[in-house]
Parts: sequence; C-alpha cells; structure tokens
Amino acid sequence: MKNSSSSFTRPLLSWAFYDFANTIFSAIVLTVYFPLYFTGLSGSNRGLGLATTLAMLLSGILTPFLGSMSDRTGRTKRYLARSTLVCVLSMALLSLSSNLALLFTFFIFACVFYHASLVFYNSLLVSAAASEKNQAWASGLGTGLGYLGVVFSLPLAHLADKAWGRPSVFWLGALLFLIFALPLFAFVPERTVARPVPFSFKLWHFEWQKMTGLLKHLPEKPALLLFLGGNFFAVDALNAMIFWFSVYAREVFGPSPESLIRLILGLNASAFACGIVAGLLCPRIGAMRVLLLAALSLTLCAAGLALSGSYTVFSILALSLGAFAISGIWTASRKVLIELAPADEIGSYFGLYGLTTKISIIGNLVFSVLADLSGFRVAVAILCFPASAGFLLLAASAWVRKRSEKNSF
Repeated sequence: MKNSSSSFTRPLLSWAFYDFANTIFSAIVLTVYFPLYFTGLSGSNRGLGLATTLAMLLSGILTPFLGSMSDRTGRTKRYLARSTLVCVLSMALLSLSSNLALLFTFFIFACVFYHASLVFYNSLLVSAAASEKNQAWASGLGTGLGYLGVVFSLPLAHLADKAWGRPSVFWLGALLFLIFALPLFAFVPERTVARPVPFSFKLWHFEWQKMTGLLKHLPEKPALLLFLGGNFFAVDALNAMIFWFSVYAREVFGPSPESLIRLILGLNASAFACGIVAGLLCPRIGAMRVLLLAALSLTLCAAGLALSGSYTVFSILALSLGAFAISGIWTASRKVLIELAPADEIGSYFGLYGLTTKISIIGNLVFSVLADLSGFRVAVAILCFPASAGFLLLAASAWVRKRSEKNSF
C-alpha cells in the first residue's frame, strides 16, 4: 500500500495514539511492575493467576453486550471515555496500599474497564480511518505505537521506582495513560449509527437477547466461528506469555532489574517495527495470512522459550518471533474481523471478538499452577498447545472463507 497524506490524517493518528496510551497500562500493570509487586508481596503465583482469571471472566461476560450497545446508541466515544477514566482511577489506586485484598480488588477493576475500553476503541477504527484501505494501516500503526508507548513509559517508571518506590509507578502510569488518551476524544469522530436510540433498561434487555441470538447462530457462519475459536486459543497463549514474561525471566535466568528492563524495551521497540510491517503486509498478502504467520511465530516462540538454555537465546527469541507474534496477532485480527462483520454491526462483532480475548484465561491459570508445581519451563511449554490450536483453527477459517467465496460466483 502506498502511503499518502490521507494515511496520516489527524483522526487516524489520534486513534492510533490511544494504543500508545493504553499499552502504558498493559506494560506497567499486566506485564512488568504489578506482577512483580504482587507476587513479591504474596510469595505465590496463584493469587495473581486467580485475580487475572476473575478479571478476564468478568470482562468476557460484559464485552459482547457493550459492543452491541454501542451499535444502537451511537455513543461509543462516551462509553470509551467513562471506561478509560475508571481504569485510570483504579490504576492510580494501586499506589495507595500494600494490602493484598485491596490490590486484588483495584487490579480487577482496572483490568475489567481496560478490556471494556478496548471494545469501544476497536469499534472506532472504521470512523478514524478515512477509507477501507487505511484500516489495516491504522491498525498496524496503533499496534506499533502501543509498543512504542512501552519504550517511552518503562524508563520513566524505572526512574520513579528507584526514586519513590514501586507504588509510585502506578500513579505515574495512570497519569500518562490519561494524557495520551486525550487526542482520541478531541479529534476522532463518533461512529455513524443509523437511527440511534437512547440508553434504557429496555434496550439493555433487548441487546442482551440479541447477543444471545448472535451466539446461538454462530454455527451458521463457520468462517466467523472458526476465526473466533482460533483467535481465542492464539490470544490465550499470547496473554499468558505476555503476563508472565517478566516473572519467567526473573525466576529462570535471574537477570538484573536493569537488564530485564532493557530486554522489555528492546522487545517493544521490535514489536513497534513489527506492527508497522504487519499493517503494510495486510493489504499486500491479506490480513488472514499475516494472522497465520503471527500465530505460527507464537507457537515456535513458546517452544523455543521452554528449551532456551541461556538468557541470550531467550532474548533473541523474544525479540524476533515473540515481537512479530504479539504485533501480528493484534494488527491482523482486527482487520480480519472487519472483513467478516456487517458494517452496521461492527460493535457487536467486536464484542464477540472481545469475548474471545477476554475469556482467554485457561493458559494464564494453568501457567500459574504449573509454575508452582512443576516449574516455569513446563508452564511455558504447555502454551504450545493453545498456540498451535489457534493456528489450525485460523487456517480452517481461511479455507472455509475461500471456499465460500468461490461458491458464491
């Protein structure tokens, strides 16, 4: 795809910078500082695994309905603003106490509203990108900027940790999240919804029934069903690998905190480049092929991490296969879903997409249990199974879709 001035419109860039903003939350709370902080206080991995599992379950229950509501009310930006503010506040509250019960509660609130915000954010892709050809580019740019946000925020978090202690990292991250989210609310237009209706409990009930019907009739759309199933398993492995990355590196290889921070910065710089590459590849070879390559990279990365005998090999695998896996999956899957979804039901379909990413908790829970019982290498090796299952189901979805398109002519 040739990049023209239309590829860098203010709405598109503002939308992409929300990825920059919310990945600050992901880096600090889901990947680096909170996992290290909570497991250090509790002395166990299971409590963190339970908190993450509960947060993902609650998110999975809510997200399909939230997407459907945004289709009907035409208030996607308003819902995004509210969920972002609750997430930011909950993140800041993590800095106020070392009590495990309070940390557990604030963490769940932060995670649930973070994942809710992603449904509304993804739904705004169609209004932020001026044309269909820019959607994959915008998705890739957002993914890339997200990882650049990690490169930006982690050194600041590290300085705050050294100067004021670990709790200060959470209020600093919350402030940065809020600041870089503001351009979206200022410059991205609201989604155009035919015949918007105001929120009401009657509408709530109706949309709940609609989502139930959509789930019931998924078998009638095999390409979509297989895509959602493949996305579920791929993201299941991906979520676990991302969440436990820092703890795994610490427990298996014992690098210095500075060395670990450098690796995470390098991983995210590599992921930034991979996100741009994935966004450019989607219109050239197809979003589904990019997604398949990313899922395959994820499977090979999990196997390699389990077998890696040194911190150097571990780092190389993370910076190459791991970086492309995390960027390619997020970039290409959003575009594939838009290709599968009717234009007037984007929110509903992103709600279903959100369901597959939010209930992708099996790998995370199994990892936490196996890490305590059998060690971290066994735990990461198990992730090869959901990663490979995701690849196979996505390949089946591509085959069914291609066959259906041929039969339609």
